Amino acid sequence: MSIKKEIVFLPYKASMWDSLESIWKAAKEIPEYEVYVVPIPYYNKNSDGSFQKFYYEGEQYPSYVPITYYEDYLFEERHPDVIFTHNPYDDCNSVTSVHPIFFSERLRNYTNLLVYIPYFVLNEIKPKKQKQIEKIKHFCTVPGVIYADIVVVQSENIRQIYINELTKWIGEESRKYWEEKILGLGSPKFDKIVSGYQEKWYIPEDWLKIIKKSDGTWKKIFLYNISVGALLKYKEKMLKKIKEVLQVFRENREEITLWWRPHPLIEETMISMEPQLLEKYQRLVEQYKQEKWGIYDDTADFVRSIIVSNAYYGDKSSLVPLYQKTGKPILIQNIENVQDIKR
Repeated sequence: MSIKKEIVFLPYKASMWDSLESIWKAAKEIPEYEVYVVPIPYYNKNSDGSFQKFYYEGEQYPSYVPITYYEDYLFEERHPDVIFTHNPYDDCNSVTSVHPIFFSERLRNYTNLLVYIPYFVLNEIKPKKQKQIEKIKHFCTVPGVIYADIVVVQSENIRQIYINELTKWIGEESRKYWEEKILGLGSPKFDKIVSGYQEKWYIPEDWLKIIKKSDGTWKKIFLYNISVGALLKYKEKMLKKIKEVLQVFRENREEITLWWRPHPLIEETMISMEPQLLEKYQRLVEQYKQEKWGIYDDTADFVRSIIVSNAYYGDKSSLVPLYQKTGKPILIQNIENVQDIKR
């Protein structure tokens, strides 16, 4: 009698499930594999690094994904053959933290193979473009990379950057180790975008009222996204920019629908790192919601917004390389030239 191999996927935020989904779909079709999805809890952090609010999002995953509650899966006893994670930070993130029992440093003791796949994708950079690499090299040396047995990144270029940066960090004698450990096989996030065109997307009725013109045809839809990095850099100026953008799109609402999808950690980031911005940001969001001329999308599934929209507008975020896969227009907002807006 053959013994099945046990494979466990450990997502934490439901909105990041796409970074693992295509691998899960492939694994569950193999009869020799016993496959589990075990969403793990996480916390927001206070500015001093202490834990704040507890979150568990197991109920927010797609209905076709069978969920195992994290307290019901006993890792030490079961010792799965493979664990897939997408959280790289352990205790190194200033904004959120998975529960410490799920740090990669510990998980590696409970499996034969710990595989890390980033929850994000990066803008493609050539391995010799060191000035650009400086902005992303911190992703290469996080605990999830160090403690994993295998790391899967989005492309061969990004793989080479990881190898080079880790070799600089540890020493030239480590290069062969990183070359064997880091694989540039692509990102499941790209798979999700490609497969998304075959899906029939549900659009809530109140959103359809905003999208449709009086004759029943659809307006052009702009996906609006602001990044955590831009918020931290520009602070008050970013809030002014959001206000400016909302006014422009409001004035053109008869022909264009704004589909505003915030970064899933934007408010948590403000709580932890820029608390003085939070109330002003929340007022902007609340006014936008109340006026009901545009869509505010904080659901777990961001792929719908990419597939349904006609163009992207916003910051250079991890959504940009995903949106590029659609071939649709991408417009990057200029925060430096923001004007004072009075409404």
